[in-house]
Formats: sequence, C-alpha cells, structure tokens
Amino acid sequence: MIIATGFKPMSKDHFKEYSPQSPDVITSMEFERILSSTGPTGGELKRPSDGTKPKNIAMISCVGSRDERHHSYCSKVCCMYMLKHARILKEKYPYINLYLFFIDVRTAGKDFEEFYVYTKGLGAKIIRGGRVSSVDEKPNGKLRVRGFDVDLGSPVELEADLVVLATAIEPPDGVDELGRQFSATCGREGFLREVHTKLFPVETSAKGVLIAGCVQGPKDIPESIAQSRAAAASAASLIIPGKIKFEAIVSEVDKDKCSSCGVCVPLCPYNAIKLETYKDKEKAKIEAALCAGCGVCASACPSRAITFHGFTTEQILEQISALVEA
Repeated sequence: MIIATGFKPMSKDHFKEYSPQSPDVITSMEFERILSSTGPTGGELKRPSDGTKPKNIAMISCVGSRDERHHSYCSKVCCMYMLKHARILKEKYPYINLYLFFIDVRTAGKDFEEFYVYTKGLGAKIIRGGRVSSVDEKPNGKLRVRGFDVDLGSPVELEADLVVLATAIEPPDGVDELGRQFSATCGREGFLREVHTKLFPVETSAKGVLIAGCVQGPKDIPESIAQSRAAAASAASLIIPGKIKFEAIVSEVDKDKCSSCGVCVPLCPYNAIKLETYKDKEKAKIEAALCAGCGVCASACPSRAITFHGFTTEQILEQISALVEA
C-alpha cells in the first residue's frame, strides 16, 4: 500500500492582518491559475476585483509557515515558486513594479541560486526582513503593505494593486484518520511519519505501508518524483519474490493456554492479532508478517499464553545457566 495524498494550501482566511476579505488579496495557488493559459483569465493578468491590469504587485512569503501561531515548519517551495512567478511576470510585463517580501531567501537546489540572481536582474525588488505586519484596504481600492527592510534598516510602506500570499503547505484533510486505518503514525505537524528520515524515508511503522510525496512533508516536484520511485521500488521488493520476509522476533500464541478473552486484539498497534476458531473456541492468532515484536500483547495477556520466539522463560533460564557454567 502506497499512500500519496498530496497536500492542501492553507486558506488566507486565517490571516486577518492581511485583509483576506479583499478580492485583490489572493493565495499563490490562485495566482498560479491566473497566470495559466488554461486558467479563468486565459493567462491574462487581471485584478479579481475589477478586471484591470495591476501595475504594482506585492508577494509575501512564509504566510503560515515558520510561524509559531500556525506552523513552525518551512513549506520549502514558497521561495522558489515566488521567484518563478516573478520571472514570468517580468518577462511578460516588464513595466510592472514587483515587490517580493521574504523573511530570508532559501534557494537550496540545483541552479536555484542562479535562478534567483537572474530574476533579481529582471527588476524584481527583493525586500528581506521580518514578517509583513499588515495589508490594509484603502478608500481608493488600493492595498497598503507595511513591512521592514533589513538591508535599509527601516520600515517599508508601499501601495499595491494586487497582493499574493504564499500560504503554507498543509497535510490534506483526513490524513490522520487514513493513517490510523493503516497503522501509520502522524507527526506533530500532521504529516505521516516515516520510520527513519535517512535510512527508511518511505517506510512507515506498519509493514508494507509506504508513503510518497507531500503526505510525508512539504517537498517540490523532483523530490516527490524521487520519493514515489523509491516507494514503488520498496513495494515491488515485497511483491516480486512472492514471499514476505520478517524478523524472527515475533509473538506466538499457545492456543491451549489462551482463555479466549480477546484482550490482546484491540491492544495490538499493528492489527496483527485476530480471533479464529480452534477446538470450537475463539482463540487469538498472530499474523507473523504484521507483528513487529513490540511486546504489548505479551505483557497484557492474563493467561500468559503469548511469548516471543527466542525470549521464552525457559530459553532465558537456559542461557543464564550456560553463562554461569562457563
């Protein structure tokens, strides 16, 4: 099973300081549609409020990202897609005044820094500093943007016809419930958690359940493609041999000792235990391919009917005796 649900952009309605009620304050996803030839304006740049062509555009990064009030993580792709939008605009409409507000510019990636330098050369104005404090509607229909320029060391105030918010990447709705269905855990940010960031980046805590793309965390298209291929290869490695290999350290039920109480069934975090008929009674059975050897069932069993391979009391006593005799 490969889970690849994608992401959802954070709504602008969370940011009252940026006048989200204004039709001329839009998200980057909405702006992407305006620039697209298949979008609502056929690729023509128009203000949503009156259909006129804006002359001054402000873009604001990290809206909801790197913010303890909302999401502490970096959404990773905002800096580069803001620069992409800026390059498209300046190449098509060189007369437009374009202001890009960044906390700081993050261009980690192949040829990204060169892209950044080229976009600045086209005339896009980069304003680095703290978070933009406010976007206010003016009586004349314009928008007043207030921020701070760390290079100038002074506050900045400008008038814009259109404001574009680079809102945070969020996990899609229902991903936590989906994770519970497949025994995959969520991190504190709401994305599905991998077993190990470096060694097992697409495996979850549930065997055979893999993740790819933004369901694991914010990432760009090349990284999503690389992770999807890794997930596909991991899935194929389980399917192609026709057999599933698992660790020898798994739980086992002595059905003659099992009292059929069923206590272990709901406690198993990997859904590896079920009841099956044995000598006209319902007895616990552990699916070895799903068992992770966590020991929850063995510790909870009132009949002491569940043990680990290699960890029975008799085996441990034999090991101790062997060590003492040696």
